Amino acid sequence: MQLATELIRNDDGTWTLKLIGTVDSDTHRLMWFAEDSAALLKKLVEAKAKKLLIDLTLAERFDSHGLRLLLNAQKEFSQQNIQIVLKSPNSHLKRLFQIMQFDRVFVVEFDD
Repeated sequence: MQLATELIRNDDGTWTLKLIGTVDSDTHRLMWFAEDSAALLKKLVEAKAKKLLIDLTLAERFDSHGLRLLLNAQKEFSQQNIQIVLKSPNSHLKRLFQIMQFDRVFVVEFDD
C-alpha cells in the first residue's frame, strides 16, 4: 500500500497534515510531506505555527516505524512549542494508540 500526504495551512494558524494509506517500513519516510520531520518543523516554525493536526481519517495502519516517527516528532516539535494533535484515527489506530499509551503523550481527537 502506498502513502500519500497533504499539508494544509488552516485559517486559524494551525496546520493539518493528512495521511492517506499505510505508514510502514516501506513508506514511513514519506510521512512528513517534506524530506523529514526536521524540514517540516522548520517550515512550521518559520510560519509561527502553534499546532499541527495529523489527520488520520484516511490512514489505514501504522507499524513500529511510523509510531517511532510520531514519538520522535513529538519530542522535536514540543521543544518549539508546537503541539501535535492526532485527529480522527480509525478504530484500529485508536486501539493501538491506547495500548501504546499515545493518548498520554499526544492529544487524540475523535470524530464520534
